[in-house]
Amino acid sequence: METFIALIGAISLGLRLYQIEHPNHVCWDEVHFGKYASYYINRTLFFDVHPPLGKIIFALSGYMTGYEGDFNYNKPGDVMRSVQYVGMRQVSALFGSAVVPISAATVWELSSSPIATILTAFFILSDTALTVMSRFILLDSILLFYMSLSCYCYVKHTKSRPFSSSWWLHLCGCGVSLACTVGVKFVGLFVVALIGLSVIGDLWKIVGNKSIPLEQFVQHILARIYTLIFIPVFVYCSIYVLHFIALSSSGPGDSFYSSVFQTSIINNPLYHAKMPEYVAYGSEITLKNYRTAGGYLHSHPQHYPKEFGAHMQQVTSYSQRHEGNHWILGAVSKELQNTNEHVYIKDGDSILLQHKQTKEWLYSVDEPAPLTHRQSRVGCYSDTSDNKNNMFKIKVVHGHQDDGRISPIYSVFQMIHINQNCSLSCKGRELPNWAPGQQEVTCNSDVSSQPASLWNIEEIFDARLPIIRLDWKHSRPTFFSRLIEAHLVMFANNRNLKPKLEEFRSRPWMWPLAYKGQLFSVEPHILMLGNPVTHVLILLLFVPTSYLFLRDMIIYQRSKAYKDTDKSLFTNILKVYRQMGWLGLAWLLHYLPFWPMTRVLYPHHYLPAYVFSCMFTGVSADHLLKRFISLFKPSTASVIQYFGVVLLCASTAASFYILSPIVYGYDSDAEDNPMLKYQVNTHWDF
Repeated sequence: METFIALIGAISLGLRLYQIEHPNHVCWDEVHFGKYASYYINRTLFFDVHPPLGKIIFALSGYMTGYEGDFNYNKPGDVMRSVQYVGMRQVSALFGSAVVPISAATVWELSSSPIATILTAFFILSDTALTVMSRFILLDSILLFYMSLSCYCYVKHTKSRPFSSSWWLHLCGCGVSLACTVGVKFVGLFVVALIGLSVIGDLWKIVGNKSIPLEQFVQHILARIYTLIFIPVFVYCSIYVLHFIALSSSGPGDSFYSSVFQTSIINNPLYHAKMPEYVAYGSEITLKNYRTAGGYLHSHPQHYPKEFGAHMQQVTSYSQRHEGNHWILGAVSKELQNTNEHVYIKDGDSILLQHKQTKEWLYSVDEPAPLTHRQSRVGCYSDTSDNKNNMFKIKVVHGHQDDGRISPIYSVFQMIHINQNCSLSCKGRELPNWAPGQQEVTCNSDVSSQPASLWNIEEIFDARLPIIRLDWKHSRPTFFSRLIEAHLVMFANNRNLKPKLEEFRSRPWMWPLAYKGQLFSVEPHILMLGNPVTHVLILLLFVPTSYLFLRDMIIYQRSKAYKDTDKSLFTNILKVYRQMGWLGLAWLLHYLPFWPMTRVLYPHHYLPAYVFSCMFTGVSADHLLKRFISLFKPSTASVIQYFGVVLLCASTAASFYILSPIVYGYDSDAEDNPMLKYQVNTHWDF
């Protein structure tokens, strides 16, 4: 069987490497992950919602194959004539091709069935969606590789003698692979859940085995804690050590992080920052929302649309540094307004905020905010004759000096509107197209110190005040504080990934049906669409498998229907159902969590679950075939079995061959478009 698995791996690699240099332009999400590889090579900080391992692998492979990180990857379709991009695509193909033999080997270790192994290999090998995803600079092939390797190592360890070298090797390999799976994408947590539940089941069996002493049971627990908790945590943290070392310089991702985090980024304005130690009336400042991934308090000359009543200049939260983020701190008192001396602002003081660019003043009025109607609207007016609506009181939450003075970066405070007793807040709600890329700022009547209502001063520009280096008085953030914040920012932005108005919304119910694919390239036409024959087989075989399972379980409960001679046969049947149960659980854990998600989803999110469904179908098809041929004479049964296996493998392979143009590209605008005759579903976009 090892020879077959190696052969199928070679074929898988060949299918993915074939003409991998074509097309020579940016395809779909290569616009992101190719760009991220450039950032790593140039060592500039960026932000992405996924952990860093997959992008580090692409950056390393690109660097080793001559890519210098000098291509911008601005948009899909950009031609890469002189760019060394092929090396990164080849690495994706290498990882993706390994999924086929690893999955087949897992089924072999699980079932010891050559037929189940062969069917699993052909189902995964002939899938067009998996092949397409492995031919471009995308994370999914790396994710699937480590996911498959985690399962193989776990199954292999269960077949080894406890505490033998093979047992330890595969248990450690499982732990490392789990860390790498999560290190590529957070959906790797689903396979962590699978292994975790499996370990609990294993330990439950061990504790019920009277032949195993208590001391050895404790050793089993400690071994799993070490290999499946300590090792993965260490490996996962090591990935972020590399990430922070590689992305040490300032880049487009700086402003996603807190002001304190930015003090550790080389070339960032806050790195070794020199500015006044405290803020005073008349200082020019920028204000950053303390909420995770919070933006800057921002305004610009545009006004709110007329349907929002009062004709106010827009006030929003903006995630990037911009001249519209600068404000001047004004005093309420006439005496302080007319003095030439600098007066430091302290906890409990009242302030006015003037927008530097437009010279208008921050206001809040008792009218509904654009999106959050239960909160008050915030905007800017030029009129200062009535200060009732533009006065805010500073309430420091933490980080002020003993005398109440406020420091940049480290002092965190609320700005309470004096007239309405509401707190200036930003909960991260995206505004419509009249304020693209910006978030709603409101005045919230709930004045409790929740993160959305907290702010800190990030920069102070005031030539009147003495300048110091802030890091002389404040320590930089630790590795673990940066690690935690990086994850909080990723989680927050992941939740906010919403589909665009014109974008097709892929939903989980569509995925098992291969309802619609994902367009990768327009010319040549490349479409990520699952093999329809395999998808239909999976659905069709599920019905008789479920029927037999229910029937056998009923008979098992009414065990008197079995004679003594049938017990060994039924033991084998139960063993097969346990194998299918484990693979079915893996499919459910990787599929069901997407149903309640409100974030934008794509067909490729189903690929991890799909791999497990192919493994499940390989085992179930083998079981159904054996149950069917048992009705015939041995000579006839072997012929039927051979014919059945050949038919299943040939049908999936033929479907791949017919649909291969959508994998390698074709001219969809040609008058004799060869694919239109196969478009049985109008949503396939051939």
